[in-house]
Amino acid sequence: MAADIGTSASTDPVVPSLPAVAERVADRLRVVGPRMAARSSAEAGALLDDVRSVLQQLADLAADAEGRPHRAVPLLAAHALADQTLVLAHDVEICGDPAAVTVATLVLQQLARRI
Repeated sequence: MAADIGTSASTDPVVPSLPAVAERVADRLRVVGPRMAARSSAEAGALLDDVRSVLQQLADLAADAEGRPHRAVPLLAAHALADQTLVLAHDVEICGDPAAVTVATLVLQQLARRI
C-alpha cells in the first residue's frame, strides 16, 4: 500500500523560531538603525527608543527566567543595535523557559513589523 503523500499536511501555522525572528530584525536594524541615527526627527528618535525598549524587554525576560534581577541594557549606538538584538535573543533562547522564548519571539515579530 502506497503512502498517501500530500494529504496529511498540517493546518497549524508555522511559528518561526526565536533565532530566525531575531536574525530578521537584526538584518533590518543593520540598515534602518544607522539611517535613523543620522536623522534628527522625532520619528527617528521614537523608532530608536522603541527598539531599545524591546531590547530591555528581552533582557528582562532572560533575567526573570533565570531568577536574576533586572539590569539596564547598555545604550549602544544605532549601528550596534543589530548585534545587541542577537545577543539578547540568544540569552532568552538559552534560558530554557518556553514561555519567555514565546514572548520574546512575539515581541520581536511586532518590532519587525514596525521597522
